[in-house]
Amino acid sequence: MPRRLPVAPVALLAGAALLQGCERTAAGGDIRYPDDAAIAQALRQNFGEDPDNAKARELIQTLGGAEGQLDYQVRRVIWRQGSFEVHYDASLRMSQGGEQSLQRLYATMIPKEEAAKLPDQSLKAQEDWLNAQADALARSDAAQGQSLKASLENLGRCYRQAKAGDTVPLMEGLHALLSPAREGLYAERLQAPGVQLKCLPL
Repeated sequence: MPRRLPVAPVALLAGAALLQGCERTAAGGDIRYPDDAAIAQALRQNFGEDPDNAKARELIQTLGGAEGQLDYQVRRVIWRQGSFEVHYDASLRMSQGGEQSLQRLYATMIPKEEAAKLPDQSLKAQEDWLNAQADALARSDAAQGQSLKASLENLGRCYRQAKAGDTVPLMEGLHALLSPAREGLYAERLQAPGVQLKCLPL
């Protein structure tokens, strides 16, 4: 029987109710909106400190390297009665080559006893094993086999040619609520119905 692979972790979005508010305009009234740098700092702090993000942080280090860093592109800021709802995208600034990222990720997807049987630990050997696994899965569970095959193809497109210093898109359509706190802005992720995964394991 084909072995079912562990699902690679992705960042989870916490649910929260959306409040009524006003979108940022050119005038802005008397409301002082945070700039993009302050928003990014609050989002990074939330990602780095929230214990629920532990597995996501491991995935970011696997894909981006030890010095890999999340970047944020702010799309919209809406005032929410003293807080700000932020719509943004997240990308990964690479600190290693993309082939190394794929090797490190695939090493977590192949059981150790199977990895020991590979002819070598090259990226090609890993991809060959995973593609064979996808074909085997498709015979008993077509959806899972197709999902694994699609994930491998997408990851290859995203990372194979990436170099240290490149930026790789991860997720689009994220939402967060930023509230003023004594030490600065406090970020809480919100449930967002239109989130799209780009260069993450499916």
